[in-house]
Parts: sequence; structure tokens; C-alpha cells
Amino acid sequence: MYGGKPSGGEQHLIAGKKWADSGARRRIGPRLAGLIVVTHAVLFSWNSPITLFSSSIKYSARRVACEVFASEAQGRWDDTVSKARGEGKVVILGPATAGIRPSLIDAFQKQFPGISLEYQTGDLASLSPRLRAEIAAEKTSIDVTFSGAFALLQNRDLLEALPGRIIWPEVAEQNRWRFSKGTGFKWLDREKRYAVQTSEWIFGYILLNRSLVGPNAVRSWKDLLRPEWKGKIASHDPRGAGAGQAVANYLLVTFGERFIIDLFKGQDVVLTRSYSQVADWLAQGKYAIGIAQVQDRIESLRKEGIALTADGLADAQGYLTGGFSVIALPKRAPHPNAATVFLNWFLTRPGQEAFHRPHLYPSLRTDVPRDYVPEYILPKPQLEYVDGYGEDMIAIQHKLGEQVRELLGR
Repeated sequence: MYGGKPSGGEQHLIAGKKWADSGARRRIGPRLAGLIVVTHAVLFSWNSPITLFSSSIKYSARRVACEVFASEAQGRWDDTVSKARGEGKVVILGPATAGIRPSLIDAFQKQFPGISLEYQTGDLASLSPRLRAEIAAEKTSIDVTFSGAFALLQNRDLLEALPGRIIWPEVAEQNRWRFSKGTGFKWLDREKRYAVQTSEWIFGYILLNRSLVGPNAVRSWKDLLRPEWKGKIASHDPRGAGAGQAVANYLLVTFGERFIIDLFKGQDVVLTRSYSQVADWLAQGKYAIGIAQVQDRIESLRKEGIALTADGLADAQGYLTGGFSVIALPKRAPHPNAATVFLNWFLTRPGQEAFHRPHLYPSLRTDVPRDYVPEYILPKPQLEYVDGYGEDMIAIQHKLGEQVRELLGR
């Protein structure tokens, strides 16, 4: 555009936009109308070839197309929210992390007061037979699930595809998300359809009660095999799916079978299926060293003044994991529109903060602060870590888990 007068191409672009804003747009749909706007500008502006390819025309065309698609997304979103309010609620299955239920309910209902949120605690790995039966009977009881990677990938036939349910353009922008291998969503499945991981952090650190363990007494995993630590170590149970098994798998690959036997059996390691019990035992002074304790309970006890420290050991610094940050939608959900609303909201900054702060997970969304995340779970820039999540690892992890169970007994 020069001297304030639209060029030939811009005049046709404006004319096309006016036509698209008329009743014709309602008859043929906004997406097709948007394409016709741009086509109109191109086909009827050959009398001004210089301006046709000018940056101003390209910018105007892109701007109109973006406006059209944004308008379409807004319309679909408004319709989905309206239907979700009619459904009345969304049912979430997730971990029993302290504070997660009120955090999600308060933040979600602040934005969507007409949709209640029901949070059920549970483990998809153990509940998948029930969910499978519910889906077959068309009586699914949950709308959204948070889980570890392997339970979801092993049961992907129970899941809805996510791309068609992600409506709000902002949450899917490539530069909004960053993980260890690139930008955009971190999809767990190769098809990039069923499960999105929203956090990535280091697991495989050791937990110590500093009242019982001196500053240099444990510097490597092999130090745990010393006689003085026999009967003084507790761990999340590695014989079943979960944090304990994931750490044992990592140690198996790093040090071999003999180390697993010498550590867990030879040192009389006490096992629990609770995700908080290891830290509680150390805080009570019953044990000196903890394995596979998730960070939220550690930090809660440290706030009470308990002398607990956690860090990677020199001979095996840990691996990348995603915890319970993976979101998926089961098939035949009872409240499908409310599930879609929750999914899109969860991928916004407020949704990420509401979920990740109670877990002390760092969000992969780039605009979510990390001031609440413990230093010992953040990847160190100078180190390279194995990514323990994702479809490429599931077969390996399954075999390793079976091997650990055979070594330790079922």
C-alpha cells in the first residue's frame, strides 16, 4: 500500500473479506470462506504484479486467514463450553498427591464455574481391566486420566485421539512447549495422537537422613553395599510398576544383575508400595537411606525442618521421566465436551500451574515458572540423560521389569 491507497491486490482482498463476512460465510463455513478470500485476491490482481507479491499483500492475506481460523476456533470453543455446562461435570482419574485435588478444582472452577470437577485417585495400571470393561459396556466412569507413560501406552486402544480435541490455537503453538529433544508437544506414542507428556525431570536420586548419614558417607550407589548400611535402606517396591521399578530398571542397566541382588536382597532393603512412606520412615529415623521417593513428600518434610537431602550419585546421576504428567482421554467418556474443555484448559499456563505445583514438577510449557521446583530434579546442562519415557522405551522397560521381578522374587 502506497500513499494510503490500497493496491489492486489489496482492494480485491478487502472485497473478498467483505463477501466472506456476509451471509455467504454462514452458508459455506468459515474455513472455506477464508480460502476464497485469499484466492480472490490472487486471481483478480494480475493488473498489479508488483504489489501482488509485495510483503504487504502477503501480510494481509496471512492476517485475514488467521482471523478466519481464529474465529472458527472461537465458535467451536464457545459451542463446546456450552455443551460442557449442560453435561455439568468432568471426572478426572489421577494420583493421590497431596494438594492436587483442591488445586485443580479451585483453578478450573474459577474459570469454568458451570462445570464441576470430580477428582478420583487411582492407578491406571491396576484399573485398566475395569476401564476396559466399562468401555465395552459403554459405561465409562471417567473422562480424563493422568498416568505414567507405560500404563497408557500399554492400553492405547482404550484412548481417544487428542489432536481433534485440542481446539484453542494458543495451547498448540510450537514455541509454547520445549523438552529435551525439541519444541512443541512431547507425544509419547509414535502416531502423536493419544498421550501428551507435560513435564520432564530427573529421577534416580538418593534420599538421605543427614542426622544418620555423614556428609561424605554415601557418594556413589556402590557405597550402599557397605556393611554399615545393611537393614538401614528403604525403597519403593521395584517388583511392581511404578517409581521403584523404574529406578531398579535404571540400576540394572547401569550396574547389572549382581548389583540388584546385592543391594535389595543382600542389604535387606525394606519395601513399600506407598509413594510417601520412604520419606516418612527416614524422617522418623527408622531408616537412613531412601530409594525412589518422589519429591513432593521430601519437600513437605523439609519444610517441617527434617534434615533430609536428595541428590544424584556420582556413578549414576539419574534419568529423564515424566511422572504422572501424561494426559489422555478414555473412549466413550460420560462427559465428552467437559473432557475437551478440561484438556484445553490443562494445556494453558493456569492449568499447568494448578497441576504441576502440588507435584513439584517442572512444566514443559515455556511460560510456566520453575521457582517451586527442587534443584535436584532439574537436568544439569553438562550431563546427558537417558529418556525413560516414550514408546521406544516401553518394550525395554517391560523386559527390565520382568527381569527385576525374577531377581527379587514376586
